[in-house]
Amino acid sequence: MRKLALHTAFWTAYWLIYAYTYSRYDGNVPKYLLTEGVQMPARMLATYMSFWLLERWAGRTWWALSGVVAATIFGGILNRLLKLWYLVPAFFPDSTIQFWDIGRMMVDVFDCALASGVALSARLFFRQQASMRLEEQLRREKAEVELRALKSQLQPHFLFNTINNLYALARIKSDKTAPVALQLANLLRFVLYETRKPTIPIEQEVKILQDYIALEQLRFDDDRLRVETVIELDDPQQPIAPLLLLPLAENAFKHGVGELRSDAWVYVLVRLKNGHLQMEVSNSVETRPDPNPDGIGIANVQRQLELLYPGKSRLELKYQSAHYPKQGEQFKALLELDLKGIQI
Repeated sequence: MRKLALHTAFWTAYWLIYAYTYSRYDGNVPKYLLTEGVQMPARMLATYMSFWLLERWAGRTWWALSGVVAATIFGGILNRLLKLWYLVPAFFPDSTIQFWDIGRMMVDVFDCALASGVALSARLFFRQQASMRLEEQLRREKAEVELRALKSQLQPHFLFNTINNLYALARIKSDKTAPVALQLANLLRFVLYETRKPTIPIEQEVKILQDYIALEQLRFDDDRLRVETVIELDDPQQPIAPLLLLPLAENAFKHGVGELRSDAWVYVLVRLKNGHLQMEVSNSVETRPDPNPDGIGIANVQRQLELLYPGKSRLELKYQSAHYPKQGEQFKALLELDLKGIQI
């Protein structure tokens, strides 16, 4: 029905424009509405024959073009016959017409060619728009599938690490086992329910980040690890994709301070101001390890940023000399994200 309505609207507009254009000679609009209406079937026949031939011989260019030319000439001849038999005698009795007047015949052929050309241009435009919408839909669906795969990959990653921590504490019958189990329950609840949503308030993401940091601190003695967390949010309800900040902190504990026997430290800054998010995670390292090609967390974050915030994010990872809280080597992850006006 939509296609029929579009075709009807096109030919109605074409007919009215032609009638109005010719009526400017003598101001007799009804006469030209009728004369141009009588000629519309010839134009439409030439147009739809051209469409059919282009579809029929889509892979044979010269055949298709030859067919379109033939259809246009046929429409012009039919138009000429309508003028000879009816239009000129009935509406222009003072005029004369010769069927084989080549110059006037070419005008009638051009009339059909113009109608076919305009209709074909309109058709190509709508097909291009439909193709662009389909391409965008496929791209969006592909991104959604990939995001679901990334999340399903990331969720067990955190849970396995936490369960390993719980297992290690249970083996030594540590008093920290019960708090770790509670933290694990909170993390499990978040992973099972909140990560299914496209976005969550940033304060919720920060809360699970703080719970995770507290959970990791339970594994270390107080004199072995120092953690400083700075949280500055001017809009706690700012939407953000879930599990975007957590992997940066997890990387600091698992691949950074977890390898140190003493004097380990982690610094975490999360600052949101006017829709601009900055997160910095720095941690002490003993040596610069070789890159881990099988690592999940950081690579996962990078891919999610590409899919969800293209051109709106920057993630920088580097080793450098430390100045906090003491001299030495440090690993630093810096995430900058523009959240203003982002719809996911």
